[in-house]
Amino acid sequence: MERRPAMWVGENTLKAIHLYISGYYHALLDEGVVTAAHTDEPFFDWVADKLGYFESTAGWVNMIVAESMGFESKNISWEEVFETPTTKEQHSISINRFYELLEEFKKEMEEQSITKPKLH
Repeated sequence: MERRPAMWVGENTLKAIHLYISGYYHALLDEGVVTAAHTDEPFFDWVADKLGYFESTAGWVNMIVAESMGFESKNISWEEVFETPTTKEQHSISINRFYELLEEFKKEMEEQSITKPKLH
């Protein structure tokens, strides 16, 4: 999916990838593979912190896309972001940035789980 997102989600945008991921996650919920207790998603806050946002309420997709469009996290106007057309190049940049951040996030989470003491 990383190399050819449009083949999987119909278009080359991070928003389309997000919709696919959300649908997959909800299917896992429906089938009982994960429970609602797993809905606390640390990736949202991690991305906000990583990209310099005060909070994660805009969602990781919007934060990454805004960064790819050249918007600064400080004093951002989301209205301006949403009103500004996104180019194909910016969509590609946001997808690449997402996968970079995802790998970094996974690595940090793995390192944290190794260094945390296990309680039995």
